[in-house]
Amino acid sequence: MSGAAEYGFEDMVDDVPPKAKAKSRPADNKSDDDLLSIEWADELGDKIIPADELIERTVTRGAMSVVYGDSNTGKTFFAIDALAAVCLNAAWMGRRVHAGMIVYLAAENPQSVILRLHAYQRHHGVLIPNFAVIKSPINLFDSDADTELVIKHVLHFEQERGVKCEVVLGDTLARLAAGANENSGEAMSAVMGHADRIRNRCNTHFSWIHHSGKDAAKGARGWSGIRAAIDTEIEITVDPETDTRAAEITKQRDLPGKGDRIGFRLQSVELGVGKWGQPISSCVVVGTDAPPKVTPGRRPSEIAGAISEFLTSKGAGAKKRELVDHFDGRYPTSSIYRELRKMQDAGRVHVVAGVYGLRKG
Repeated sequence: MSGAAEYGFEDMVDDVPPKAKAKSRPADNKSDDDLLSIEWADELGDKIIPADELIERTVTRGAMSVVYGDSNTGKTFFAIDALAAVCLNAAWMGRRVHAGMIVYLAAENPQSVILRLHAYQRHHGVLIPNFAVIKSPINLFDSDADTELVIKHVLHFEQERGVKCEVVLGDTLARLAAGANENSGEAMSAVMGHADRIRNRCNTHFSWIHHSGKDAAKGARGWSGIRAAIDTEIEITVDPETDTRAAEITKQRDLPGKGDRIGFRLQSVELGVGKWGQPISSCVVVGTDAPPKVTPGRRPSEIAGAISEFLTSKGAGAKKRELVDHFDGRYPTSSIYRELRKMQDAGRVHVVAGVYGLRKG
């Protein structure tokens, strides 16, 4: 506990009645690191220690959080935007932040994370200090080795930079738990335990990027105990009519922000030209009013979300063939065509001369 006094077993008072005395084990071989941190209720006094906020009303320092949602809802864009503000010591979505270092475990797609950081820096005209992206595969399930490796790197970064690491972000839980059954309490307890070890040894906040389950109304995918293990849960959703997004705080252990909905949209940023002359682009988060809550029946499909994100990132329309080529090996051609028809019928996209574009507003 924060501010707790540490007691050795040899310090037990002598004036306790004999029946109340506890039998203590020898402390001869115990180091200070082995002693438990203890506070006695009758010694707390009147001083109240508030939760130490990392981002105002959003997450606390040294805790654990999860940002989850369907594929292509903008989870990582949202996370990068918030974490960059922590590095820059800049207000985020009107909320104050506690400045510090970020260590991003980019197990899902390191190059995509790098592109998004390029986009953020170009759009805002800044260089983000103390934001480390670990591109190597990390597994927090099958052994202690990678856990210890992450701890070693975080402590080294802190010493090298002279800055406290405030967040270790795991993107995504599934990739960092490779080989684990996400519905198994035994397997996922091991994964959560390794994240806790990083959190405790580095005295840092640990956050996960995670996916929704098949039934979105039931929250994040996998073992229900994950929700019990975390302090803050944030769900990302997309309004299918306006393509605006909302980050809703659906669980909050120590802060008053539960139910807050933070609205944002994705804005395309051109970064350069690729190998075959095609434009390279990514997106940044732009704050906006939060859209109405999305009911399960109105949720866009994964393919619709992927199409919307591609068109947003591209910053311009695209023909069917370009969409098919982009998603080759990921979604069947027939599924792309079917989803485009649905999106057109729903008024989410418009077509001019065979070019599909997102309809705004």
